[in-house]
Amino acid sequence: MPTTRSTRHADSMPGAIYNQLQAILQRDPEADRIALKWSEPLQPEVQSRGIGARDVRLIWCPSELAIREVLVTHRGPEKLVILSPFDQSQLGKDVLARLWKNEPQRISPWRTLEQLAHVQTIDPRLTRHQGRWMAEALLDGFDRFQGHIVFGEVLDLETAWQALAWGYLDYTAPSLELPSLFRWSLQENAARRIAALPENVCEHLGEWLRPALPRTGSLIENLLREGHAHHLLAVGLACSVMYAPELEASGHLEAQSIYSGRGRFIERYLNGYKVGSDVLAEFGKGALETTRSLLREQGQKAISQSLSQAEQILASLDFMPVVGLSPVLPGGLMQRLSTLAQALEEGCEKRRVDTAELAWQNLRTHWLTHETQRHDQMQRAEMALRLLRWLVQGTPSLTGTAHQMLSHYVSDGSFVDWARTQLWAGEDHEALARVYATLSELATQRREQQNRDFGRHLRAIARGDTLAESLVPVEQALDQVVKPIVAAKKPVLLIVMDGMNEAVYRELQEDLVAYGWIETSEKAEAPPRCLVSALPSATEFSRCSLLSGSLSRGSATQEKQAFAGHTALRQLLSTRFPPLLLHKQDIQQPGSGGLAASARAQIAGTEYKVVGVVINAIDDQLSSSSQVVVKWSLQSIPMLRQVLEAAREGGRAVIVTSDHGHVLDHHSQYAQTQEDTHNGERYREEGAIPSELEVEVSGPRVLTASQRAVIPWSEKLRYTKGRNHGYHGGGSLQEAVIPLGIYISASDPDRISGWTELPRRFPNWWAADSSASTIVEERPQAGMSPSRPASKKKKKAVSDDRVPDLFAGDTPPDSSAPSVEQDATHEMEETHPDSWIEALLASPIYQQSLQRAGRSAVSAEQMRQLLELLEQGKGTVMETQIAQHLAIPRIRLRGFLSSAQKLLNLDGYPLLKTDRESRTVMLDKASLKVQFEL
Repeated sequence: MPTTRSTRHADSMPGAIYNQLQAILQRDPEADRIALKWSEPLQPEVQSRGIGARDVRLIWCPSELAIREVLVTHRGPEKLVILSPFDQSQLGKDVLARLWKNEPQRISPWRTLEQLAHVQTIDPRLTRHQGRWMAEALLDGFDRFQGHIVFGEVLDLETAWQALAWGYLDYTAPSLELPSLFRWSLQENAARRIAALPENVCEHLGEWLRPALPRTGSLIENLLREGHAHHLLAVGLACSVMYAPELEASGHLEAQSIYSGRGRFIERYLNGYKVGSDVLAEFGKGALETTRSLLREQGQKAISQSLSQAEQILASLDFMPVVGLSPVLPGGLMQRLSTLAQALEEGCEKRRVDTAELAWQNLRTHWLTHETQRHDQMQRAEMALRLLRWLVQGTPSLTGTAHQMLSHYVSDGSFVDWARTQLWAGEDHEALARVYATLSELATQRREQQNRDFGRHLRAIARGDTLAESLVPVEQALDQVVKPIVAAKKPVLLIVMDGMNEAVYRELQEDLVAYGWIETSEKAEAPPRCLVSALPSATEFSRCSLLSGSLSRGSATQEKQAFAGHTALRQLLSTRFPPLLLHKQDIQQPGSGGLAASARAQIAGTEYKVVGVVINAIDDQLSSSSQVVVKWSLQSIPMLRQVLEAAREGGRAVIVTSDHGHVLDHHSQYAQTQEDTHNGERYREEGAIPSELEVEVSGPRVLTASQRAVIPWSEKLRYTKGRNHGYHGGGSLQEAVIPLGIYISASDPDRISGWTELPRRFPNWWAADSSASTIVEERPQAGMSPSRPASKKKKKAVSDDRVPDLFAGDTPPDSSAPSVEQDATHEMEETHPDSWIEALLASPIYQQSLQRAGRSAVSAEQMRQLLELLEQGKGTVMETQIAQHLAIPRIRLRGFLSSAQKLLNLDGYPLLKTDRESRTVMLDKASLKVQFEL
């Protein structure tokens, strides 16, 4: 036998030999004297190697004599492995008798794979059609997918490809689907994995893609081969714009530019590979669906790079003018914001709102508007649209009685000021910032006119002339508001939000409802109610009057004494536990902003039936000049939240009110007064004759020393040199009107006897008018020109003069394109858009659903209104719109929608769906018609 050299070199053993030995030793750990048929000599000819936990000695034997010598001299402990070019027919029987299994083992990759994967058999499609390449590729990557892939008894083609995808591409999804492939492409190593594919796997990549993705498989294969693995989602998003069905009809790109751009895309990204436009459109649709799922699951950060890459692709191909067609690209959002700004500007000039409504609806369909970071911007945009509606539809001036003007401000004007406050916070988008300034100025002009008209009634308010029952002078609040609740044996918490005006109250009311507080009233159809401030509308006058139950001027100490000694309340209470008033120092835990334990115990306890709490958060913010915009909520006023929770625990009715309102500083003017006169921020006791922005008042409800004062009716005047966030003391509607709301907890079983739940009421311009929202039936196009609102009129049939797509492959006609008959049917449906609703409500299937539901929480009228609203919104509507349109308290809305789903979702089909993240309700109208046989 020739001299041989032994080595333990790790890379000198062919992988096929290693895999075969690994499979043999897994099946028979005691196997020894293993002969393998191998035609090529080993280099070096003798090697020692570890196979798993066992050591083997491999020896190349070029002759039968060499085999005999090795068998005689082998002593262990290593397992002997003989490699030779001989099969069973070429060796003597005495040699065969000493070998494992009595024959040399042929190294078949499929046989080896069968042993390694512990399968009973191999799918004939693999051995017959795939050849050795797949087996060798599976063996080479076995360590990477081992333990992750379950082969079962038969190794089939689908499982083989799943193993290859896992081992070579790190594609771990259980099946090949377009969404999973898009998600895979977002991995950092996706491009490297494709580049590192073995040549034999890369050649057959299409055999993995095309069967599972018959429409888009070839396209994806081409993109992967061209090096776009890490841009797969971005390319898809770009295709969703370049091949959007409404692209040509949008009119923002010439047909020649569209086809030229598509051609350059195919040359750059597909190397000229011809593919049908319908395939690219389907690819884009799949990218959008995946993007939407990722956005909901992980937020914008997960897709931000793909969004940026998609816009770069579109920009390089000159498609950015139509990026507004995309419901997810940031550039599309910017275009839609610009369109809204243009529509709002046009609305201000022409006093029309329909174009702005369309622009707002189009903006809301953009997915990024539902992201948390866009919430404030969207709220400002909606408030701007509401202001435009008010300017177009609202009453320019109301010159009625004091009662009429005060009531109108509560039910209408307070919402206007809420919207104005939102716009004053500023805007990042330049065009919107400009139009917001215009809207604010127009709204301010009207507010000034209304305040001027109200100024004529200030003298009557100062005299104490009788007002309507719903308008309670602040000094009578304890008698007229608190006392009846106490008399009904319900413990009360009176919360005085110092300085809160009606606009802030409207904002806080959103959270009160969300946190489970229900507004209640003695009457089912109660008129707008409020308190009316003493004059001047300052804390030392109006708060002391509120808490003492009589017109008076005093400090916190005097308020506490007067509150505890209120005669009418004390007659209804135990002498041991008179009315208890807690000021800032009483409720705040020292060293923190939390509710003090003693105050919590008093509010949550049952001893004190009447507790008053003064919270100064709003007044403190007004006196500040910091550049901070506060969004008023139970989160931004944690003390209020904690006090409310203590009241809930104590089963108390909660009265939310204030001592006076305020005006915000927005281009206010400093009015210099005589130095020796006593002045407040917005009142003066003596001095010059009132200017055209002021009014002089006198009477018992004017609590200055002389019972006379000069106060501005205008919100633009102040008597303090330094600027603050806001001021009070004047006679504007914002200051004189004091919010008033009476609430009980939704979880409180002990309601106030004889009282009823009060649904939230909004002005008619707060939500889109149903007639306005149905002006245009066609789908609004992204980036549409506001000066060209769409028309309901049906266009005459015209010949198709569009330039053919020279770069598209042969594509069959689109069978989904509407025919003339379909157009006629669609036109007929538009003529009577609500006919299907009536048919539904009258259908036998719906009546059976009603019977199964028993006592349904949804009346026929409510269902009709809900379906009409969904019809107007093209099958999608926000939960807040439903609550407003149907006058349902938000706390009851979830139950209402659940009941509606029980009636409509037959056999579990999700015809009516709710998306809790975006707070959107969706109706599948087509499926509903099928299910109800309409």
